[in-house]
Amino acid sequence: MLEGLEAQLARSFPARNAIETARNSTVFIRSGLGVGSGFILDASCHVITSRHVVDIDAPQVASNTVDGAELRARLGAEAQQLQANIVEQMQLRAALAGQPGTNLQVLQLDERIEAMQQELASLPGQLNREGADKGAPKPFNGFTATLVDGTEFTVWRAEYAEGRDLAIFQLPADHCPHLDRASSARLLQGERLYTIGNPSGLAYSVTAGIFSGDRGAGKERFLQTDAPINPGNSGGPLITENGAVVGINTMNLRGTQGIGFAIPIEAVYQDFPQLRSAPR
Repeated sequence: MLEGLEAQLARSFPARNAIETARNSTVFIRSGLGVGSGFILDASCHVITSRHVVDIDAPQVASNTVDGAELRARLGAEAQQLQANIVEQMQLRAALAGQPGTNLQVLQLDERIEAMQQELASLPGQLNREGADKGAPKPFNGFTATLVDGTEFTVWRAEYAEGRDLAIFQLPADHCPHLDRASSARLLQGERLYTIGNPSGLAYSVTAGIFSGDRGAGKERFLQTDAPINPGNSGGPLITENGAVVGINTMNLRGTQGIGFAIPIEAVYQDFPQLRSAPR
């Protein structure tokens, strides 16, 4: 018998297929940085999203001034460019790896990728510092996570991964609906995939595409797809036709169409090992 949030959503938004079942485990996130997506991992209501969607730690943010809006837009553009550069460098590294006489080039690429990842992780803090310098009066009030039926939670704390664009937080609820997961290593090129998210604020939109291939390796491994990953989709799930999650949507390659990237779902349990024992 269903209980808690799972029962609530089953009554208000009964799912008619596997994709709609996954939709009921997806959340809409709004923070001082804008909007994004996330999804529920387990019955204990842990949510995974992209770090750049929720990482605002300072007591003040420039969220209600013209200067603050301009600052967020500028830093958002910088973040997109950094993400695109990281992917390009990782693709170059993957092409060079194992070829004779390329060890030095690969090492230099590793250093460059690490530096860009650190710069990307520091951008939310830069927003906080510059916003505070401009005297923004609005205090930091956490961020909100909203379910498909409109139920809204205010979240005050998140935990961030080191070296990957991932964050987790826990909803103050119980018996949450959650996504099953599938092995990203078993994906076949051409396999149908779907994204669920909030592109341009259009809540709970579903888009479709295929698995284009693996890119990179280890902490630099990404899943490439032509399913649209637009602003607002960041942090949302990349799922199979059966509704099982294989990745966390993270970025599009800037200046292109049909080249999006997701972090493999396995990375969540590498970076947040405490989730392995959470009840499902």
